[in-house]
Amino acid sequence: MANNILTFSVSLSAEEVLAMYRGDIRRVMVITDNGLRVDINAQHFMNFTTRQGIHGRFRIVLDSNNKLVRMEKIG
Repeated sequence: MANNILTFSVSLSAEEVLAMYRGDIRRVMVITDNGLRVDINAQHFMNFTTRQGIHGRFRIVLDSNNKLVRMEKIG
C-alpha cells in the first residue's frame, strides 16, 4: 500500500479563512504541481491560519484509497 504524495501552493485571504471558520467554505480546490485537481476538506487547513490568511507550499500524503493521511506546510 504505497502512499501518494502531492505538493501544491495555497493563497487564501484572511476573509476567505474567516468564511472557512464560519462554515461558508467547506472545501478547497487545489491544483498540484503535476496538474491534478484535488478537493480538500477546509478543516485540514485550519492549523495553518495566520492573520494574513493561509499562504505557502503544502504537501499531502494520501493512502491507497486517496484518503488524506496528513498535510504539512513545507514552505
